[in-house]
Amino acid sequence: MSYSLPIPKPFAHHGPHGGPSDEQLLQAYRNGDHPAFNLLFERYRDRIVGYVWRMLRNQEEAEEVALETFCRVLEGAWKPGGSFRAFLFTVAHRLSIDRLRRRQRTARFQRLWKAAASPSRSPEQSVVADETHRALELALARLPELHRATVLLYYGQELKSREVAEIMGCSDQQVRSRLSYARKQLRQLLPDELSEGES
Repeated sequence: MSYSLPIPKPFAHHGPHGGPSDEQLLQAYRNGDHPAFNLLFERYRDRIVGYVWRMLRNQEEAEEVALETFCRVLEGAWKPGGSFRAFLFTVAHRLSIDRLRRRQRTARFQRLWKAAASPSRSPEQSVVADETHRALELALARLPELHRATVLLYYGQELKSREVAEIMGCSDQQVRSRLSYARKQLRQLLPDELSEGES
């Protein structure tokens, strides 16, 4: 399910809001008054983007997280009885943390991959690298075909996720989902001393 929310660029600063409460606007939206949601979105848009940007230091990701946060509202995730503002920032915070963790997992896996593929290393490093390479090859062979291809293109060829999506004829989101699944499987398949460095 996709939504098209009016997120302008750049995100302009808005002063303190007045008028109906958050809960009143939400109730109006649920009663069919769709412009009420736009008012609510305008009220909190910049605060959410500002918080997420300071967490992730990336404008594009901040906008994506803000959009996803408000999509949770559209999907009915907020329930009356609690603070709507607290709910929004809770969702934005958790989504930001998820992205930071995915970054860490990706960076660790890239280091593991490069350690196995690096041509310049000492004899001792070569032994470890060869063992790492064999372990990776065996683990990759056990992945489903689509997931294995996604990993090989993304990590092995260092392509961007959107480039992998174009090659495989799927969406960028599908590529990211396959990478997430593949990393989980590889953590289970790799020896403990290797999977600990990638978790």
